[in-house]
Amino acid sequence: MENYFTDLYAKNIGFFEELKVSFNPTFNLIVGPNSSGKTSLLKCIALSLNPREASKIRYGNSSMVWVDSLLGSTKYRVGLGEGWVMDQEEYRNAKISSWKEPPSAPGIVSITASSLDRKDINIAPLLLGAYRRIEYVRIEGMKRESNISQQRQQYRNSSFTNLEGGTLPNIKQWMINRYFEIEKDWAKIYKDNWTWIMQNLRNICPTNIKLDFKEIKRDLEPVFTFNGSECYLEEVSAGFQAILSLIFEIVEWIEGTNEENEAYIPDATGIVIIDELDVHLHPEWQLTIRSALRTVFPKLQFIVTTHSPHLIATVEPGELIILPGTREVDVRPTDQTYSGWNTDQILEDVMGVKSLENKLYTTALNEALDQVEKRDINALKISIEKLQSIVHPSNTILEVLQIKLAQLELGDRND
Repeated sequence: MENYFTDLYAKNIGFFEELKVSFNPTFNLIVGPNSSGKTSLLKCIALSLNPREASKIRYGNSSMVWVDSLLGSTKYRVGLGEGWVMDQEEYRNAKISSWKEPPSAPGIVSITASSLDRKDINIAPLLLGAYRRIEYVRIEGMKRESNISQQRQQYRNSSFTNLEGGTLPNIKQWMINRYFEIEKDWAKIYKDNWTWIMQNLRNICPTNIKLDFKEIKRDLEPVFTFNGSECYLEEVSAGFQAILSLIFEIVEWIEGTNEENEAYIPDATGIVIIDELDVHLHPEWQLTIRSALRTVFPKLQFIVTTHSPHLIATVEPGELIILPGTREVDVRPTDQTYSGWNTDQILEDVMGVKSLENKLYTTALNEALDQVEKRDINALKISIEKLQSIVHPSNTILEVLQIKLAQLELGDRND
C-alpha cells in the first residue's frame, strides 16, 4: 500500500515566513547553505504530527502547518490551520489554542493529528535526530511490546524529542526479543525480517569490512564478528553504531507500526525522516549509505538532511531538494545530479560554502610565483619545499613550478 508524503506547507513557523516543499516517493536529500532551515523543515513535519510539542518552535501571526500524505488511494492533509496557537509571541511558551483543521483542497481529506489515532490511518513516520550512539544497557530478559496503535502514537509523540536527540529506541531489547521469538510458529514475519537484515549486513558496510551477527549469549549480550574478530554491540566504532542503530531502528519501527501482512521489510512502506544522515560516517560510507538504504528498504520513503558533499554526489535525478537560504521557500526535487562534480564545486554551488581557499597554501603559492618572476632559484626551492608539505603529491601546480625551477637552473648553467 502506498504510504508517503507528497508535500509540506508552513507559514510563519520557525525559520520560515512561508515554506512549500514537494517530495518524491522514494529518496529525498535536503541540502542548502548553513542556517537555511534544514532541521526547521523537519520540525515542521514533527509539529504537524504532534502539536502538543508546540512550545519547541517559534511562531508568527497566522501560522499554519501541514503535510499532504498519500495512504493507499486516499490523500490526507494532516496539520493545523490558522488560529491553532496561542501565546505565540512568547518564545517557548506557545500552546494549542484549538485543533484547527488545515484548509481543505479538492481530493484531499483534511484532518488534525487527533484523527491519527484511527486504526485505518497509518501515518506514523519514524523521525531520528543526529544522535546515534549505542549506549550500554543491561537487558534482563524479553519484554512485552505495545500494540500497533500504541506504537504508532508513541512514534508520533516522540517525533520532536527524537529530532533533538533526546531518546533512542532500545535496539538491544528488540534484538533479544526477536532472537528468541523467530523460531515460534506465530513469528514468521519476524523470522523473515531477521533473515533479511542479517543477509544484508555486509551490503551496508564498506567493501573492505565484513560485519556479521554471531549470537546472543547467555548474558543476553549480542555478539558480532568484525572482519573475523568478535565484538559486542557497544564496542563497534561510532560509524558502525550509527549504521546499526539506523538499520535496527527502522526494522523495529516497521514491525511495530504495521499489520503483519504489511510488515515484511522488502514490501513495507512508510516514511523515515533523518536529520544529518552523514553523522559519524567515514567518507567511504557517505558514498554508499544512500544505495544501502534503498537496497535494504526498497519501498520506504526517506526524507533526510545532510552536510556531506559525498552524499550529495550519490543522488539520482529527482532526489535532491536544495533550500535557497531565504525565509520564503518554494522548492521541489531537482533533476540535476552531481556525480561528476568535485567536493569543492558541490560545497560552493550547492551548499553555499564560501572562501574555500586555504590561506597557508595561497601564501606559499604566491611566494613561489613571486620567486619565479624574480628568477630567484634558492628562494623558489624553499617555496616549493613548503608547497610539497601542504599539497597532494600529484598537484599539477607543483609540477609546473618544478618545471619552472628546472628551466631556471638550466638557464643559470648556460649563462
